[in-house]
Amino acid sequence: MSSKILMPTIGNRSQEISLYFHIPFCSQKCPYCHFFVLPSEERLKRDFTEALLKEWELRLPQVQGKQVVSIYFGGGTPTQLSPVQYRIILEKIYQSSIQISSDCEITLEANPEDVTLPLMQQFRVLGINRVSIGVQSLHDQELNLLGRRHDAHRCIQAVEAAYQAGISNISIDLMFELPDQTLEGWEKTLKRLSPLPLTHLSLYNLTFEPHTLFFKKRQQLLPQLPSEEVRLQMLNRAVQSLESIGLSRYEISAFAKPGLYSRHNTGYWTGRPFLGFGPSAFSYWEGVRFSNAANLKKYVNDLNRHRFPVDFEERLEHPRDLQELLAIQLRLLAGVDLAKFAAQHGALPECMESSLQKLIGKGWIEKVNDRVKLTPSGQLFYDSVAVELI
Repeated sequence: MSSKILMPTIGNRSQEISLYFHIPFCSQKCPYCHFFVLPSEERLKRDFTEALLKEWELRLPQVQGKQVVSIYFGGGTPTQLSPVQYRIILEKIYQSSIQISSDCEITLEANPEDVTLPLMQQFRVLGINRVSIGVQSLHDQELNLLGRRHDAHRCIQAVEAAYQAGISNISIDLMFELPDQTLEGWEKTLKRLSPLPLTHLSLYNLTFEPHTLFFKKRQQLLPQLPSEEVRLQMLNRAVQSLESIGLSRYEISAFAKPGLYSRHNTGYWTGRPFLGFGPSAFSYWEGVRFSNAANLKKYVNDLNRHRFPVDFEERLEHPRDLQELLAIQLRLLAGVDLAKFAAQHGALPECMESSLQKLIGKGWIEKVNDRVKLTPSGQLFYDSVAVELI
């Protein structure tokens, strides 16, 4: 194998798409996690990688002539695969004569305990130009509750190692509304962010998803959650603190430095087509959304038979497709230009116009000229806004 990875073909931006690769391996499953994960065993990783390359070959005709603007390796724990395995995957992509933008955002998710300076240097050489680190908390007691395998100091070391390796676009995940979490503890976490070279942060409140350990223990954990008043204070403090270090809120759960919004996630919110690879991965393509089987054996067997490993698909009928797309785009705090939206996707049906008027009446969205966007109150009740629209 060559020591230098081949560079991608550069094309125009006429038909932008994204690629998502689900890397399902974890050393252990966190008690709040509802994603499809597998134990990090070499045999499974070998079978997975071989099947992933076959899936790429099977999907290749669909991406010919498209312009790839983002590639995202999510999980699971993507850093459970080695740089050698990523070299194979990326060279397969780059050698396929597809069009990849010169500024393509290539993101790798990582857990802090896996991140070292030498490892990040290897990934940077492979073309990874953005990392998303699953910090979750900078409070050791909270990390222990979440079943994480790192402490707060290791989180800080991981961010610094990625930066020292030359990857300057660094995002982290943070969680709040945790059992026994206090406002004082949350403020300490926020203060520890100030010296870190972050360009992006995703903020999540804890949810009890089915088929997780936390869901089974929810009756025990629910009384330990912060009160609604404290949760609102936590969110407000987070917004203020992140704004003070240059991370502006641009989406319900995302903050970024100017010009460094997540290109990949912005595609999800604006309806950019994307293909997902790997077991359980979702895709949105030509108006249809579908997902692969959340089963490695079925995934491998289907691809060995040259069959797509899809086990779910749906095409939303009109106007449900417009209703859902508008609701998702409203997650972006800049809002939606209705004139441009109609030009791209078709005129809004009467039922959607009526829903928008109701939401304006409730004070959850506002309309200035042709642009609608969430009000500060609407940002707090986004789920209710989405239900009204859909």
